Amino acid sequence: MTLSVLVVAASLIFNPASASAQGPLLPPAQPSSGLGAQGPCGSTVAVHANPVDATQKIAIHSPTGTAATPLLGGRCNDPKRPVVVIVHGLLAGIDAQLLGSSVLYRDIINHFVAAGNVVVFATWPTNPYNFSEAVAQQDRALGYAQRFTPRADFSKLGFIGHSMGGGALPFLAQQAVHRGWGSSSLWLFQIAPAFASDVGTGSISVPQYTRVVVENFDHDNVLDARIGIEQFNAYDLPVEQKRHITVRSDFRGPLTRLDATHLSANSVLAPNDAIRFYGIYRVGDALQSCALTGSHCTSDLSYMGEWSDGRAVRKSISTTTPVDSGPPANAFDIVGLNGECESPHNVRAGRCPESHVSQN
Repeated sequence: MTLSVLVVAASLIFNPASASAQGPLLPPAQPSSGLGAQGPCGSTVAVHANPVDATQKIAIHSPTGTAATPLLGGRCNDPKRPVVVIVHGLLAGIDAQLLGSSVLYRDIINHFVAAGNVVVFATWPTNPYNFSEAVAQQDRALGYAQRFTPRADFSKLGFIGHSMGGGALPFLAQQAVHRGWGSSSLWLFQIAPAFASDVGTGSISVPQYTRVVVENFDHDNVLDARIGIEQFNAYDLPVEQKRHITVRSDFRGPLTRLDATHLSANSVLAPNDAIRFYGIYRVGDALQSCALTGSHCTSDLSYMGEWSDGRAVRKSISTTTPVDSGPPANAFDIVGLNGECESPHNVRAGRCPESHVSQN
């Protein structure tokens, strides 16, 4: 058997669709319309120094253009637009401190501005050894942001937080409500959240109209999914107001893969692929549209698109009764911050659900 025949045979074993007349197997593209699609608005950004800490930056991204924004209502250039606050993870604001605008969250920012939102991105000193003071500093930054955002309608408010930023959302949402924000609509999207701080050790109280999605990834070995599951279970909300999602990886061959990891929310560190198009953009769009307009509340949040050969991408698990499926979180063991839910660093460890079990 010649080398060329061996190569062809191997390609058929690892990627059978490569032999089809359809050409190379490709993952789903971003939807061209509807949930998960790129919106019609352009954007401008204004960067301000934090008034009490000039090393920290507050970036305000505003939508431009005259197009209608079907998911949110109104038009890109309305004098008042809904607000989305994006809260970065551990050390993930350094690029924005240096450059003025985030590189690591560029794609998520762009998506939600294009949909017609004023997006607030404020850097904060993510000290993992003092969560309480760290999230308090982020909250103060958001309070200052209001003075820089004349087009922002804070009565229509959403939060997207990743990692340490995801864990900050329960506290930040409660503080926002104390300011009178989110009075018309309030939604929270916690992506692979770390420990929650300053919300006590019992249930997490937010207004009863709040919509919540907590999301984990099946190849996340940085943060234990049980941390997010515990927070999901703790929200004092009607069951129809919240959802837990586990985005799952799908491998069709060594070079044809969609990998759902802790870094899936980060530009540069992870591809802008179907994990983000469907697992983050589409979910976030449905969540916001439901909170603002009552639309898309029953959308199938497990759907992840189709490969170019027509086979559905492995669906996410979308449920109100989440069960941990791993993997163990051990990335921070070396610095003494064990990521497991029952860690002494987690003030809510006493509410941790059972350890890892198999789930197909």
